[in-house]
Amino acid sequence: MRYVYSTSRHVGRAFAWWLSLCLTLAFCAGCRRSEESNRNEAPELIVGAGTDVAVSGAFQARLGVYPLNVNVAEPLVRLSPDYKVEPSLATSWEYRGQNTWRFFLRRGVRFHNGQEFTARAVEWSIEQYAKGNVGYSFLTEESVKIVDDYTVDITPSKPNIPLPQQLVHPNYSIFASDTDPAVKPIGTGAFQMIEYRPNERIVVMRHESYWGEKARLPRITFRFIPDATTRVLALQAGEVDLIVDLPREQAAQIAAQPNLTVARSPVGLIMSLQLNIHGAEPHTLLTERLLRQALGYAIDRQTLIQKVWEGEGSEAQNMTAPAILGVYAAQVKGFAFNQNKAAELLEASGWSVGADGIREKNERKLQLIFLANPDIDAGTVEFIQAQLKQVGIDAKWNKLPDVGSYAARQNDGEFDINLSISNQNDANPLFLPALIYYSKSSRPFTRWYYVGEKFDRLIEIGLQSSNPDDVQRIAAESIHVAIDEEAALIPIAGLFRLYAHKRTVEGFVPHPSSTNQSWSQIFLK
Repeated sequence: MRYVYSTSRHVGRAFAWWLSLCLTLAFCAGCRRSEESNRNEAPELIVGAGTDVAVSGAFQARLGVYPLNVNVAEPLVRLSPDYKVEPSLATSWEYRGQNTWRFFLRRGVRFHNGQEFTARAVEWSIEQYAKGNVGYSFLTEESVKIVDDYTVDITPSKPNIPLPQQLVHPNYSIFASDTDPAVKPIGTGAFQMIEYRPNERIVVMRHESYWGEKARLPRITFRFIPDATTRVLALQAGEVDLIVDLPREQAAQIAAQPNLTVARSPVGLIMSLQLNIHGAEPHTLLTERLLRQALGYAIDRQTLIQKVWEGEGSEAQNMTAPAILGVYAAQVKGFAFNQNKAAELLEASGWSVGADGIREKNERKLQLIFLANPDIDAGTVEFIQAQLKQVGIDAKWNKLPDVGSYAARQNDGEFDINLSISNQNDANPLFLPALIYYSKSSRPFTRWYYVGEKFDRLIEIGLQSSNPDDVQRIAAESIHVAIDEEAALIPIAGLFRLYAHKRTVEGFVPHPSSTNQSWSQIFLK
C-alpha cells in the first residue's frame, strides 16, 4: 500500500507538472503570437553593426553618437550628403567678427526627458567637449556666451573661421544639461535610447515628440557583430535586416541573392598608409623621405581594387574625399605604380638587397612594423605586404585583436606604418589634414604624423579664411605638400562604404559619412 500510495503521489505530481508545462507553453505561444502581432503592427529593424567601440572609448568614441550614430542626439548643424552645412538645432548662423559665430536656436524643441532645449544646453554640452579635448575646433569651456535663451555666440580659442563646417560632426551633438551621455545619451534626435548592453546591442525607439519629420520605424535594434563574416551569415539567416561594412569580396555574391541587395555610399572613406615619420627608436627609419616615397611607388592599386576588392573601390589618391575639394582635388597627384622607381629610390638612399631579398643598410634590415585598422580585411593587408616585399621591404604585421589595442599602439608610436581608413565626417575640407597631421591638433598620435612647418602654415591660413573656395584650394595645397612633397602618408584608394539588406528594407540611403547616417526614413514593406 505504501508503494501504491507513493506511485499515486508521484503520478499526481507528474500530472501537475505536465499541466503546468502545458499552460506555460500555451502562455509562451500566446506571448509569441502577441509579440509577432505587435511586430507586424510596429515593425522593428535589426541592424548588424560592427564592434562596440564605446566600450573602449578608442578615438573619442561616444555612446550612440560616434562612430555608430543611432540618431539619438543632434548637433547645431548637420552635414548633407554633398558636404554642405544645413540647419538642425540652429535655424541660422552668422559671422560676427573677432573669430565669433552667432547661432540662432530652434524653438519648441525638447529633449527626450522633457527638458526644454535652450542656450544653456549648448553651453553645457560644449563645456563637456572641451573637457574631453574633442576634435580640432579649439573650443574651450569659455567658448560659449549665452546671448539669450535662443541665441549663443561661440568663439574658439584660436582662429577658426570654418567652425560651422566642423560643428556638423556628431561629436558636437547637444545633450540635456547635467546628464551623462556616456551612460545614457539624452538628446533631441528622431530616436531615443531605451537599452544599451555593452558589446551586445543598442535599442532605440521613435521619439514621438520629435521637432522634425518623425521616424518611419518605431524601433531599431543595433546588434554588435564585430566579425564581418558573422554579420553576413546573420543577414543570410534572416537574423538581421541590414548589415554595415559588407566585405567587398562578398558584394557580388550577396547582390546575386534574390532576397538581398547591396547599397553603396559615394566615396567618403580614404584608405592610406600613415607613416610614423617622427618616431623614437627603433621606429626611426621613415625619417628618410626617399624611403617613404618608395613605399608609394611600390603598390599596385589597380590590382588591389580589381582583384582583391572585386572593383569595390576608386583610384582616389588623396587624404580626404576628393568631392569636398572640388576642382582643386586635381592638385594632389599621388603615386603611380612603378616598382622600378621604388627600387631606384631605395638604392639611392643606401638600401641594398640582401641574400634573403630584404634590403639592408649598415647591418640593419629594412623591416617595418605594420599596423592595420581591425576593420580592414586580411587580404588587403597581405597584398600590401607582398607588394612591399617585392622591392625588398619586410612589413611585419602586428595584428591586434581590437580597436582599443590598435588605438593604444598608434598613440604610443609603437609602429612604422599604419594602414588606416579615414572618413570625411564634416563639411570642412581641412578636417582630416588638421585633425591628424597638424602639429597643434589635440589627437595624441599627431606627434608621429605631423608634416612640417609649411603644412602647418597652410592649415592656419585655411582656418582663418572665410571664403569657401579659398578653403578648398588651401586644403588641396596642404594635402599636396603632405603627399606629393613630403610623402608623410601614402594614399591607397577611395572606398565605397558597403551595406547589404533584405529587399523588404526601403528608404535606406547611405551617407558618404557613415557617422552622419540617418535612419529615420527607413521602413519595412
